[in-house]
Amino acid sequence: MPNYSIDLIKQMAECDANYIRLLKLVPQLQAYRDKSFKDYIEKNPDSANKSLPENCEEPEKVLEGLITEFCIADLENSHEKVTVEIKILEAFKYTTTLEIVQRPEFKKWMTNPSMLVRVYHDASTAEVVSYQGHRNLKPRYSQPNPKMYHSDEKMQVNSFLGEWLTHCLQVGRSIKTPELTFIT
Repeated sequence: MPNYSIDLIKQMAECDANYIRLLKLVPQLQAYRDKSFKDYIEKNPDSANKSLPENCEEPEKVLEGLITEFCIADLENSHEKVTVEIKILEAFKYTTTLEIVQRPEFKKWMTNPSMLVRVYHDASTAEVVSYQGHRNLKPRYSQPNPKMYHSDEKMQVNSFLGEWLTHCLQVGRSIKTPELTFIT
C-alpha cells in the first residue's frame, strides 16, 4: 500500500469552505472580519454587553458565549428535536474558538459528534482542533499507530465538519422564532 501523502491544497480548500459555511450559519462571525462589533451591539441590545466602551481594547470579547442552535431533525414518537449547537467559547483579535455539539445524546446507537473548531479570520479558514476529545490531530499518521487513527485522520475530521455544516445549511432551521416587523 503506498504511503499517504498530504494534499495541502485540498485540506486548505476544505478548511476555507468550512469558514464560509460557518459565516452562513453564524452571521455574527462577520463582525470579526470587518470589526463591526459596535454595529452588532446596536442591532442586538439584548447582547451580554449592552455597550462598547470607546477605548475598548478587546471588542471581540462581546460575542463570547453566543450560542446559535439549529434543529436538524424531529424525533418520531417524541416532541424532542435533534439540534446542532454552535457556541463561541473564546474570541481574540484574529481567531475564534467554537464548540459544535449535537443534542440530545443517543447513547444507545452512537456517540454524538462534538468538536472544537478554530476560526482564523485573517486567513478566512476554519479547522477542527478537537474531535470527540481527541486534540492536536496530526496531518499524517503512520500505520499502524497506537490510537488507531487513519493515516489521513485530520483531513477526514475536517471533511466531516464540512458535511455536518452543509447538512445544517440544507435542512437546519433556527430554534429561535424570528421577530416580525410590521410596516404601518
